[in-house]
Amino acid sequence: MKKSLMLFKLQIKAAFGSVGKIILGTLGLTVLVALVSMGINMASQSGDREERMIVAIVYPQDDDNTYIKMAFNMISSMDTVSEVCAFEQVDKDTAYRGLKDGKYTAAVIIPKGFIDDIMVGINTPAEVVYSKKGVNNTSMLFREMLNAGASDLSSAEAGVYSLDDIFNTLLKNKKKYMTDAENELNEIYFTYALNRSIYFKVTDLSEKEGLSTIQYYTCTAIILLLMLSGITCADLLKRDNNAISTALKREGIHAGTLGVAKTLGVTLVFMCIGTFIMIVAVIVASLIPSLSSVIGISNPLEFITSFLQMFVLIYSVFAFTYCVFRLVGNPVYAVLILFLVGMCEMFASGCFVTSALLPKPIRTVGEILPASWYFRLTGQIIKGGFSATIVLVNLLYDVIFIGIASLAEKVQRNN
Repeated sequence: MKKSLMLFKLQIKAAFGSVGKIILGTLGLTVLVALVSMGINMASQSGDREERMIVAIVYPQDDDNTYIKMAFNMISSMDTVSEVCAFEQVDKDTAYRGLKDGKYTAAVIIPKGFIDDIMVGINTPAEVVYSKKGVNNTSMLFREMLNAGASDLSSAEAGVYSLDDIFNTLLKNKKKYMTDAENELNEIYFTYALNRSIYFKVTDLSEKEGLSTIQYYTCTAIILLLMLSGITCADLLKRDNNAISTALKREGIHAGTLGVAKTLGVTLVFMCIGTFIMIVAVIVASLIPSLSSVIGISNPLEFITSFLQMFVLIYSVFAFTYCVFRLVGNPVYAVLILFLVGMCEMFASGCFVTSALLPKPIRTVGEILPASWYFRLTGQIIKGGFSATIVLVNLLYDVIFIGIASLAEKVQRNN
């Protein structure tokens, strides 16, 4: 027992002896992760701006365009449309010049008597002209929007015409109510057309315990940082040489005890760093309300809960790191494998791209990978929540990785 306690003391002392190197390495990795995150964010925002379509609308001359303008104003005010499309009212010559210059993605030419024809069932089509460059992603998106709108319109027309047929055949003595019935039916159709929640159910695509977008990427950054921090701790976690392994065996030090001691030493160093960062984050979030959307810790109990879960998280990640270093003898190869395996795990677990967008086989495998549970636990930490299941699964992975590393250590000792 005394020898085991001495081993723990020495490993913790060695870890804190390397605290300067660990802090510098962690700061460097933090800057790298932050720059990558900023680059991805800027690229995504730039892509969003480029994908926003500008569509020219040409109204017919010498015609009452009140209803057409009302329809386009109503459509353009919808969030689902305004995020990807903007309409500009121009004349036909300006629309064609804009298509030629690439200013407009498409031009919608409304024919004369368009609304009147719809009312009587002629359905005169509007002319949609695309850019000379041909069909691309944005023009295909606009085409799908038009098809969806036409489908809604045809359904509404069919309903109104059916209503008129009923009044003209079965309810001839009540035709005076037909106009009121048409207006009421049109109101119902408009309600369905404008209320997208009727057609679509909003679901958390991340499938990661209801995290917001910024919390989602904060969790990704934390897991990525911990994974990469194994590089700075290579000297503390790498496999011991045969002489040291033989000496530990002779002194009766169990292989599992060695793994727990090494992992605990590194964990305590990162707990000190993580606790400092968490305290600063909570204080800043209390002073700047906008940051409360990232850090959800609001009382001492939540802070203590997050603190304890942070210990489980850090220990879990470094148990995985220690297992890799123990299985791979060469530290250089171990770092490469740690990086590759870690990145693949995070991708399959939905840390880089939300799980809902991944192929089903990858998503199914990703749900049971350690990175998926690291991610869930990180989400609980920054939200101030607690899930016994998530904590227990992470502890189970601790036992598995330390157990595998212990078997590798025993093999080395016997050889």
